[in-house]
Amino acid sequence: METANLKKTLKILAKSSQRPRPVKTDITPPGAKEGEKIAFYLDEVFTKEECKELIRCSEEKGYVQALVNIGFGRQKLMTDYRNNQRCLIDTTELASIFWERLAEFIPQTIRGYQALGLNERLRFLRYDPGEYFKPHFDGCYERENGEISLVTVQIYLNEGFSGGSTTFLPFSGLDSGSPVECVPKIGRVLIFEHRLHHEGSVLKAGRKYAIRSDVMYSKDKQQ
Repeated sequence: METANLKKTLKILAKSSQRPRPVKTDITPPGAKEGEKIAFYLDEVFTKEECKELIRCSEEKGYVQALVNIGFGRQKLMTDYRNNQRCLIDTTELASIFWERLAEFIPQTIRGYQALGLNERLRFLRYDPGEYFKPHFDGCYERENGEISLVTVQIYLNEGFSGGSTTFLPFSGLDSGSPVECVPKIGRVLIFEHRLHHEGSVLKAGRKYAIRSDVMYSKDKQQ
């Protein structure tokens, strides 16, 4: 992406100012016992000014039709399944700033894997009325050196629209319980393990912006 555009964004997010400590709220997805699955959101992680700047940065680069991961590193356009727009920005600097704010809340070990930081591939998401991402499980992002993603990070950049929640759903009748919504809010970050069934519910009115990233893990050699 354009260097000047990214520098402006980094400068705003790197400002040294006192921020309130994020407030954590746990989520119990359908079919899970309390605390059994990794699922929670944090409020007040990003300010309104920071979210506005992140939106501006993505719009300056531009959005294209989002593709669907179909496995083995392949993606496909499937508008009957997912019809929103996205903007890909690869930036280790921005991912590092995000990680500094989130790391203390992230599980540092999962099934023998050790947390490393955030995926530098930031997927900015834009939804307009009628757009959605139907029920799915998030796929793993895998690097050639064996590092993989296990946890989803969803950053909400705006609010004031209708619909567009991230909704956790029972899977094929195997899970008991009702759907559980996470309603987007400026500066809120939703964090959950990839293995949870969910959807990007249809946006009814307004425009929604979010960022999707992942927590990257590597196999703990001491295991």
